[in-house]
Amino acid sequence: MRPVDSPEEAAFRAEAVKWLEANAARPSNPPIAPSAIVAEWSEEDEERKLAEARAWQRRKYDAGWAGVAWPRAYGGRGGTEIEQLIFDDEESHFDVPRDALAVGLGWCGPALLLLGDEDQKQRFVPSLLSGEEVWCQLFSEPGAGSDLAGLATRASRDGEEWMLEGEKVWTTFAHHSDLGLCIARTDPAADPHRGLSAFIIDMKDPAVEVRRIRQMTGAANFSQVFLDRVRVPDSNRVGDVGDGWRVVITTFMFERTAASFAGGPMVEALRRLLTGGPHRLDRRRRDEWVRIWITDRILSYAAMRRLTALGRGNSPGPEGSLNKLVGTTMLSELYEQAVDLLGAEGMLAGADSPQDGEWQAAFLGTPGLRVGGGTDPIQRNIIAERLLGLPRDLRSD
Repeated sequence: MRPVDSPEEAAFRAEAVKWLEANAARPSNPPIAPSAIVAEWSEEDEERKLAEARAWQRRKYDAGWAGVAWPRAYGGRGGTEIEQLIFDDEESHFDVPRDALAVGLGWCGPALLLLGDEDQKQRFVPSLLSGEEVWCQLFSEPGAGSDLAGLATRASRDGEEWMLEGEKVWTTFAHHSDLGLCIARTDPAADPHRGLSAFIIDMKDPAVEVRRIRQMTGAANFSQVFLDRVRVPDSNRVGDVGDGWRVVITTFMFERTAASFAGGPMVEALRRLLTGGPHRLDRRRRDEWVRIWITDRILSYAAMRRLTALGRGNSPGPEGSLNKLVGTTMLSELYEQAVDLLGAEGMLAGADSPQDGEWQAAFLGTPGLRVGGGTDPIQRNIIAERLLGLPRDLRSD
């Protein structure tokens, strides 16, 4: 039991821990990277970790622990958001694979539960929740990243189908995905924010071409996706025609909430690196670590506040931008300090470097985390306008 648990929550926590203890092992060392985007897996690692993640998700699903706060009608447990937080908290203390399915489970799935129709939820949510189908998010484009309302991908109506043409980029795990949540322009004459619609597309369609993008770490878990007259049934349209911006904002709010995680295990890994090396008595470096630790504690309490709001029926709000900005900035500082502590060894990579180069890979991969879900300047604009009430930024239109 935790000091903040009610008796009911304490009982739920004990039940969750009992099941986790019986089905998973605790790690011998705290993880260094919090997600696939930061870890920058190799192609071989991707295949293995995706298979492991799907197997673990299926085990949770069969035992009634997948989607703790998702409705029972779609395969969830039907619990509260606080119970979801408790389970996620306890699961984070075990060596289990989760990251490979993060886009579908953390962003697309919750948005579909809020905005999808009943047929879509019955068709797609159980297979997503069980790990049977992998999802990706098709939002960003070469000319529309931070300014997503300027996207150029078109969707034209053809009877009971839509024909999608365009190009998406920086799509995480597109090459492993079965389905994708795609935003396209259905009314070129409308206001940029009002002429968009959302669609669920089959990533295995021959008209969908996926090209992997290799990054500076050598990994290639992002992709460029080309849509060449992809036919999508109108039944796969999420929300009303022209209401795609609401789908974008809802998905981003869940993404930013998921990205604003507390970095407890990584902070502990950094502490061990600091105290186990020659810099353990360096006051400046110890003070830097303490500042990171304090930031992490604040983020963890902020996450509890957000989930309490969700548990009362509120949708994710702009507060996610504040936590995403602070959290990803903290991770950047954390990995920068780690590489600094490694000294000359910080320039090595792979098996030649300490801990198989995980610190260096995380250091190089963190910029991707600061771009995903909206860049730092975008988060600052949202904070200024929607939290602080400052005048809106000038728009080109």
